[in-house]
Amino acid sequence: MISFFIYAIVTTGILLTSFYIFAKSIQYDATINQKIIIVSWCLLLSALYQPASFLMPLLLFRFLACLASIFLAFFLTKQKFETAVSAFLLAFGLSYCLYFVAAFFVAFVLYFFIGESHIPGAPLNLDRFVFLVSYFLVIIMQFILAFFIFRIRRFRKGFPFIFNRYTIIVSLIFAGTIMIFVTWFILNAQAENAYGGYLYFAGVITAGIGIYILIRRLITSYQRKRAQQNREIHFEKRYHETKEKYERLIEQDKAKQAVIHNFVERIEALENAFKNNNAALKDIQNLKYEFSSDISAIKGKISLPSTKIGAIDNLLNYFASKFSDDGIDFNVIVNGSIIFMVDKVIAQGKLETIIANHLKDAQTAVNAGNNPFRSITAVLGLVDGHYEFAVFDSGIPFEVDTLERLGTDRVTTHAENGGSGIGFMTTFEILKECNASLIISEQESSPAEYSKSVSIRFNDENQYIIKTHRPDCFKPNRRYSVEVAGSV
Repeated sequence: MISFFIYAIVTTGILLTSFYIFAKSIQYDATINQKIIIVSWCLLLSALYQPASFLMPLLLFRFLACLASIFLAFFLTKQKFETAVSAFLLAFGLSYCLYFVAAFFVAFVLYFFIGESHIPGAPLNLDRFVFLVSYFLVIIMQFILAFFIFRIRRFRKGFPFIFNRYTIIVSLIFAGTIMIFVTWFILNAQAENAYGGYLYFAGVITAGIGIYILIRRLITSYQRKRAQQNREIHFEKRYHETKEKYERLIEQDKAKQAVIHNFVERIEALENAFKNNNAALKDIQNLKYEFSSDISAIKGKISLPSTKIGAIDNLLNYFASKFSDDGIDFNVIVNGSIIFMVDKVIAQGKLETIIANHLKDAQTAVNAGNNPFRSITAVLGLVDGHYEFAVFDSGIPFEVDTLERLGTDRVTTHAENGGSGIGFMTTFEILKECNASLIISEQESSPAEYSKSVSIRFNDENQYIIKTHRPDCFKPNRRYSVEVAGSV
């Protein structure tokens, strides 16, 4: 009868310690009701231990109790099933390890009391009160050891690695190894035990499942890596093709803008010559208006390239319409896969926010200036091996003070034209979340070239770089770095 209570105590101790390690490892704070359910569950399984001996090997019952406890932990904590399995298997295996450590020390002390009366090689008679007390001390020491594990500074916040997708593999192999070790220990301690093979078989199966999952995931990871490499090669080829096309378009656009600028200068000269002739002046102004309208209409008919994402295409077309109303030429360059970009690099909502904020800023800058070259170009996708979003505009330049204070306060160069500075504050928040870099390039104003560009580059460097033709105007600061700019 005493042996029944001993087996019940051991089962209760292992399960309770497993639930304790499980909760601590994932930093889960159980409610009072949940603690009552867990204790009641462990006592129930302990009570079923003896009746189960008539139906199955007791070692197999303990293994099934572990599986059932995994499902209980999953329903109580609402964790991902894979996390619940990983955490509880690790907890169960660690609980068994602590049980053997505690049993070793208690057995070492107990030897001084029964060592002389025990015949070496003979099975222990557990129906003695001293063994009941001893096993009760074992589960107390087992729980104390588990408690002190999480008092160690390194483990006070649990085991964060449990949430790693490979932890379930480690957990299965670890639990399987522990069961094999327990089988070896039992068979060596009790040579006539006929049930050790069941636990050994369960351990081999458990570890085998872990190894199988590991092999599957390694193969999948290798296939994904190869697919990613092939995709990058494809993107790189597309990028170079698009880059060459973009450079040709830029050269053509510069030549076109130079011609337009020359005609505008000549029309303005005629306006000045006939400023005292109201009729002639009115005809010249009407001609100038028609010329600008026709040019804007031609620019407005150019269709934008698709990003294959409807919401972003709608956003770009919306700004194209607004720019057309203001007589601003708008070009869009798309490189690589924007679907991949929003899936792996930056969330679609955050990308839309960046696009809207900086296109609006560019529009404000162009409208605030009097440059006859009124143009904005947006570049989205792969640029020099990194995904980025960049906006080129021919508007008024940033103030030095504005560039120095960007990201620290709501500052803007265009307050009188509706600028609020909120856009850049939002950009810096997104830069921090995505570990991206902000690169602002500027050059001296020209009637046929862009004056500046703003680039958000997702290069995992989280830098703020100012490329400028006036580097001496900036004070040294650890927040940003200043470089001498080439052409924008």
